[in-house]
Amino acid sequence: MVAIQDAITGEMDTAKVTMIVQRDRPKYKEPFTILFQASTFAMGREISPSASKLLINLCGCVGYGNIITKGIDELAEHMRYSRRQIERAFKELVGYDVLFESKHPQDKRIRVYHLNAHQSWKGDIKERKKRISAQPHNPNQLDIFNQEKPKAIQPNTDF
Repeated sequence: MVAIQDAITGEMDTAKVTMIVQRDRPKYKEPFTILFQASTFAMGREISPSASKLLINLCGCVGYGNIITKGIDELAEHMRYSRRQIERAFKELVGYDVLFESKHPQDKRIRVYHLNAHQSWKGDIKERKKRISAQPHNPNQLDIFNQEKPKAIQPNTDF
């Protein structure tokens, strides 16, 4: 309750005041991609350096829902690699099920690539769960993401 004075009559009156305090929300959020640590660590050990570099670049430019929005020529120019190097790296990532290839819904001549939702994700969490359930299931899928931990380095005791 607060006391207020009527500007015209000069009488004092009481009023209820409700204050809502909240933090300003930014109008635009910076887009980001979540990388899952175990799979990213395993890939650094298993795939070639060019495929690894391509994957990092794909994570940087992936669209919502893990759709690859850049073409091979555009990626080759950005990475300063030849088109052939990018094609080989794509083939390697598809072979390891890190990338999935599908036909465009409207134009069946166009191939669309998606990053595996187990490796990284850009978008809504509910959509990730849907994508994981819709991904082609392969019993050997993501062999490079196995849970085997690297052997600990033993200290050298031979002096």
